[in-house]
Amino acid sequence: MAGVAPPRPQPRGAARADEPPPPGPSAAEEEEARRMAEEEEQAARLRDRERLRELATARESRGEGPRDLEGAREAGERARAAEERRREAEEGAQPLVTLPSGVQYRELAAGEGEAAERGDVLDVQYKVFRLASGAYFKYSSGGTAIYMWSLGFGEEGKVDLGAVYRFELGKLRSMPAAATPAVVGMRPGGIRRVLVPPQYGWVDEEVRPRPDTFGAGRRLAAHGDEPLLLEITLVKVRKGAEGRAELAEEPELSPGLPFKLPGPPSGVYYK
Repeated sequence: MAGVAPPRPQPRGAARADEPPPPGPSAAEEEEARRMAEEEEQAARLRDRERLRELATARESRGEGPRDLEGAREAGERARAAEERRREAEEGAQPLVTLPSGVQYRELAAGEGEAAERGDVLDVQYKVFRLASGAYFKYSSGGTAIYMWSLGFGEEGKVDLGAVYRFELGKLRSMPAAATPAVVGMRPGGIRRVLVPPQYGWVDEEVRPRPDTFGAGRRLAAHGDEPLLLEITLVKVRKGAEGRAELAEEPELSPGLPFKLPGPPSGVYYK
């Protein structure tokens, strides 16, 4: 019909004027919504209480910190004392020998045969170690042997297994001065670990035996002013050597030197 405007389209989802309003939530739905809200509120209160409990526990822990630290100290002292007793028990089989000169060594193996004397020509194998800082003062502060160099054991990939160092016992600078009196009396097959104080050790480049690798030379240069351990294995003794060389005097070490030969090392580290 002319002059009549077409009806306007209704927005999607809009209610028509002649339609009744949608029904509201039922009583059961309102009850369920109220119950869920209460449960959420209760859960939030529980979380708050748990957080407060955690904070209180943390404050108590901080307050008890000094007592816990003291307990840890006591436990550490007990552990150190037990370790020292263990080391002392280990030493029973390897007693410490102190010579009149003050030189100290441990007899690791006695050996058999004729005893070495000054002027004899000896074949020996050896290992040189340094020790962890403080090892000479108290066992619990260290004592693990740290490898420096050796001869005759094939260490560090060297092709020297069975090789020996031959020298005349007592000849000047054929051994560190502290080692000479400790070697006297050894028998073939015997092993002694000698504490070498720095002033009676590798005091110059003439003292033998010398490192045979670049790395070992650097180690001696870095640690030659420290007390070292020289572990000597006597392979052979040649008695009555001809043309006895000039013999070094047995060193006189001052009593009370701050060096103490540690017990058997718990391990060897190669650096």
